[in-house]
Amino acid sequence: MSHPSQHSHLPVSHSSMTADYGMRGMISGLLILLSLSLATIASAADPMAAYKMRHYQLQTLKDKPLAPVFSLPSVDGQIHDLSAYRGQVVVVNFWSTWCAPCRKEMPSLERAWQRLKSDRIVVLGIAIQDDPEMVRRFLQEREISFPVLLDSDGKVAETWPFSGIPATFVLDKEGRIIYRALGLREWDSDSIILKVKALALSVENSSATSAK
Repeated sequence: MSHPSQHSHLPVSHSSMTADYGMRGMISGLLILLSLSLATIASAADPMAAYKMRHYQLQTLKDKPLAPVFSLPSVDGQIHDLSAYRGQVVVVNFWSTWCAPCRKEMPSLERAWQRLKSDRIVVLGIAIQDDPEMVRRFLQEREISFPVLLDSDGKVAETWPFSGIPATFVLDKEGRIIYRALGLREWDSDSIILKVKALALSVENSSATSAK
């Protein structure tokens, strides 16, 4: 279906039209170059912009898939079953001591845990294909206090939607994956803390509503 033109066109000859199109192409090219230059200048003016975009944001999973369940031992031998945490927001972090970005990210997860645990939010680390003694030593040295589980053969990791570590998932009270972070994040940043707390708040509101 054709739509009426918003303005009238004066008739032009073929040669004039060709020249006009050539000029338009040149102008478009210059505009693109100008836009790229401005973007480069903006990045140079704020070198932290790209870092913040990458490390302070979480990916929202629109289909909200159910998280694969697992039952794994922690470094102190206690068994943790993911289904036992239904009704709470859970942050699941896959990592390993042989992964440099994972080691760098861990302190921020610990700081986030200290800010979140009073809101009934759980943080679980899962060390993949790692030596238990090396994991224990790392946790002691970095003073990591949230539960860290051992996926020694990597079988649990294979059931989750990621291919590299660190990989972190935020689950709602029904065990659905709401947020995903592939690569390291600054977990104690206000932007991420507010997102996770907002999810926990929605849990409390829904629980209060169902109790009435």
